[in-house]
Amino acid sequence: MNYEEFYASLSPLGSNLKASANSVSKYQKMILRDADTGNLSDMRKCLDALKEASAALEDSIDAYENAISGFDVAGYFESGDFARQLLSSCEEKGVDVKGEKGIYEMFPFKIRISSETQEVYMNRKKLQSCRPSYIAETVHVNQDKLNKALFKTGPFLSELADAYEITCLRSGARIGSSQMLTKIYKSLVPMSRARKEYDMQAFAFDLARLYEAGPEEWIDSKTGQHYTFGTSRDGKSGIRVLGKTGVETYILTFSMINTAED
Repeated sequence: MNYEEFYASLSPLGSNLKASANSVSKYQKMILRDADTGNLSDMRKCLDALKEASAALEDSIDAYENAISGFDVAGYFESGDFARQLLSSCEEKGVDVKGEKGIYEMFPFKIRISSETQEVYMNRKKLQSCRPSYIAETVHVNQDKLNKALFKTGPFLSELADAYEITCLRSGARIGSSQMLTKIYKSLVPMSRARKEYDMQAFAFDLARLYEAGPEEWIDSKTGQHYTFGTSRDGKSGIRVLGKTGVETYILTFSMINTAED
C-alpha cells in the first residue's frame, strides 16, 4: 500500500466535493438574497437548483467516504509499508534517521509508530496523520526552526554547571569528578512535570549545540571554571547528539577540569 497513490486517487473526488459544496453555498446565498428582496419567483428556481446541488453533494460525500473506507489503515501500518515510506520520505528530505522497529530518532525528535493503534508520536505529541511524507516534512520543518533559533552557549553552560555541582553533592562525589549527563539532567530539571516541557530530547539538542561550539565555549564566564565532556562509543549509555554536518557523537559525562583562581 502507498498513501501517495491513495492521495492521488482522492484528487478528482475532492474536486467534485468542492464543486458540489460551492454550488450548495451559492444557491443558499441566492435564496437568502431573494427572501430579503422579496423575489419569490427566483427563490423557487433557486430552491429547485439547491435540491439538485444538495443531491450532487451527497453523492460526492458518499464517493469520498467509500474511498476512505477502502483504504486499510490497519493493514498499512501492520505490513510495515507506512514505516518504509516514512523512512524513504525522510531520506528524500535529508532527515537523518536512527533506530528500527517503529522507534526512530530524527534528532532531536523521537518518532514512535504504533501499529496496533495506527498512531504516530513525535516525542510526546500525537501527529494526526498517516501520510509519511507529511510527517517527514513536519520533522524537517521543526528541525529547521530549532537550528535557526538563537542559542547562547554561556547561559546554558552556567545552568549545566550548577546542575553538575548539585549532582556531585547528591552523590557525595568531589567537585571535579565526572558525572553522567543523564543524572545532571535530573538535577537540571528536578520536577517531572517540567520534564514534559524540557524533555531529554530538548536537552540533547542543547548539548549538541554546546558540544559543537568547542572547548573555547566550555568556560563559565561568571566563574572562570573550565569544563569538559566525556564521550562513549556505547549508544546505550551515552546521549546521542548530531552536529550540523551530520557527525554523530554519544556524550556520556560532564566534569570540571580546573577551578578559578582567586
